[in-house]
Amino acid sequence: MRSDGTPIKTLLWRTITPAILVLAVALGALVYSRLYETILDGFSRKLIATSALTGALIDPADHDFLLQAAMVKAPADAVEAMPQYRRNVEPMRRIRRELGLTYLYSQALGGLKDVVYVLDSTVGDEHSTLGSEDELTPETRAGLRRTMDGGPIYVSPIEFQEHWGLLKTAAAPIRDRAGKIVATAGADVNISVIEVATQNALFASALIGVASLAASAFVTFLIVRWVAAPIEGLKADALRIAAGDRAPPARLKGPREVSRLRDDLGELATHLTTAMRQAWSDTLAADRVRNSARLETALPPAVPVNFPDGAVWSPLDDGLEARLEHRAMADLARRVAADPALAKAWRGLALVVHGELTDASA
Repeated sequence: MRSDGTPIKTLLWRTITPAILVLAVALGALVYSRLYETILDGFSRKLIATSALTGALIDPADHDFLLQAAMVKAPADAVEAMPQYRRNVEPMRRIRRELGLTYLYSQALGGLKDVVYVLDSTVGDEHSTLGSEDELTPETRAGLRRTMDGGPIYVSPIEFQEHWGLLKTAAAPIRDRAGKIVATAGADVNISVIEVATQNALFASALIGVASLAASAFVTFLIVRWVAAPIEGLKADALRIAAGDRAPPARLKGPREVSRLRDDLGELATHLTTAMRQAWSDTLAADRVRNSARLETALPPAVPVNFPDGAVWSPLDDGLEARLEHRAMADLARRVAADPALAKAWRGLALVVHGELTDASA
C-alpha cells in the first residue's frame, strides 16, 4: 500500500524547528556580544572617571613631596606614616573599596625600570610601597607617555602583566604645584571582576535564548494549530466526499486561503450531488425510452378484440399503452372463453383506458 506521505504538522515542525534553533543561537550570541562590549565599555568609563577623580583629589604639594621621596628611595615605612601620605591614600582606599576596583595608585615614569610607585591604596601583600618599581607592557608604557605629554587619559585593553595578572587599566594625569604633569593616577580592575560580570551576561544571554526558544515554540504551535489542523480537516473531508459522502465540509477556523478552499470544496460537493441526481434522472429516462422501444418492438399492433358475449374492444391508437392494453384484453378474452363463470363478470374486471368497449349488436 502506498504511503500517505508526511503529515503537514510534522513538515511544519521539521521546517520551523531548525529555524528556531538557529535564531535562538544567533540571538543569544548577539546579545552576549553586545553585553560583553557594554560591560567592557562600562569598565572603561568607570576606570576613566575614577583615575581622573583620583588625580584631581591628590594634593599637588603632598604628591611633589612624596614623589621626590620615592625617587631618592627614602624609607617607605617612615614616609607612608607621614600625614602627606595618609591624608591622600585614605580617600583612595575608600574610592577603591566603594567602586570594587582591584588597584588604585599613583605612579611616575622613571627609575631603573619603567615606573616608580608613589601612592598605593592596596593593603596587605599586594601593597606597592613608596619607591617600588615595576615593568610595564610596551603598549601601556607608550600610553602612559602620551598621557604624560598632555594626551588623553590612557585606557588599556585587557592585558597580562607579569606581577598582577590580567588587568584593564586607566591612567589620568597628576600635576605638580606649577601645573605640570609629573605622574599619573592609575585605576586597575582584574579580569576576574570582568569575568563575573561576563558570566552574568552569559547567563542573561542563555535566559534570553531559552525565552526566545519558548516563545518561538509557542508561535510554532499556534501556526501548526491555525494552519495544519484546518488543512488536515479539509483533507479528511475531501477523502470523504471522494468516497461518496456528499455532506459539505465542516466549518473550521483557519487562514483565509483555507476558508476559500473549504467553500470551494463545499461547492464541489453540492455540484457532485446535483450531477449525480441529474445523472440518475437521465439514466431512468433513458431506461424508460429503451424499455419502451423494446416493448413496442416486441408487442404486436393494437387491433380490436372480440369477447364471447359479442363485446368488442377497439384501440384508440397504436401506442405502447394501447398495445399493452390490447395484450391484456386479448388475455382476458381467452380466459372468459375458457371459463363460462367468468363470462358473467368480466366487464367489471376490464379497465379500459386506451380503447373502448362496444357491443357488436349495437
